[in-house]
Amino acid sequence: HIPGSVRVSPEHFRGVIGGVSSMLLPAEVLAMHMSLLGIKPSDTVVIVPGDRPEDATLVSMAFARLGHERYGILNGGFERWAAEKQPVGTDIPAIEPSHYPAGAKDVFTMDYRQVRERLGLKDTVIIDVRPEEFYAGRKVEEARGGHIPGALNRPYSEDVTKVGGVTLLKPVNDLAGAYARLIPSRDTKVIVHCRTGHQASQTFFVLRNLLGYANVSWYDAGWSEWAARTELPAETTP
Repeated sequence: HIPGSVRVSPEHFRGVIGGVSSMLLPAEVLAMHMSLLGIKPSDTVVIVPGDRPEDATLVSMAFARLGHERYGILNGGFERWAAEKQPVGTDIPAIEPSHYPAGAKDVFTMDYRQVRERLGLKDTVIIDVRPEEFYAGRKVEEARGGHIPGALNRPYSEDVTKVGGVTLLKPVNDLAGAYARLIPSRDTKVIVHCRTGHQASQTFFVLRNLLGYANVSWYDAGWSEWAARTELPAETTP
């Protein structure tokens, strides 16, 4: 690992909430995790993925929920760090626990009721970031196949590229052009989702942190919940 870094798994920050699996934990629980990691609100945090940027962006959602804006993601992660022959360590770092406050600053997570209210509105774009075969309904791993009516499909994998065997987020100009074709204006309400929030966290990070879209929401429970709630509408694509 990078010398001095502490071990975090994105799954440390998720659990079963309201019967739905893999939900981002409440702010008070996340604050306890940050305290155990020795993180303080004044700290600048660098999140280092392995070869999956979406792991780092899911961790970043915990910081966003707590209103901790002083964080960034190392593009290319440890994969790139090691490829460039940067120093590495194997030690277990000494951590002095902190007392991270538990104030919730989450104004971006939506539940299924809020998503349902936005269906069909001209000022709203729903982006389903799952692979196309899941969006279309040809491949099914949940209670139903298909997608939320009116949702557009841009798989999260289209936001990354491989350079020298290292997974990188694409250049900002490339991402900006791609999303400008999906989102009519900066005032448009954008809702991103996948199956359980993991992949969609990457799209959320790209839109909010890299491209500066301010009106972006994250449907954490995603298709896993929507498909199971049979009263909610769904559609498939031939």
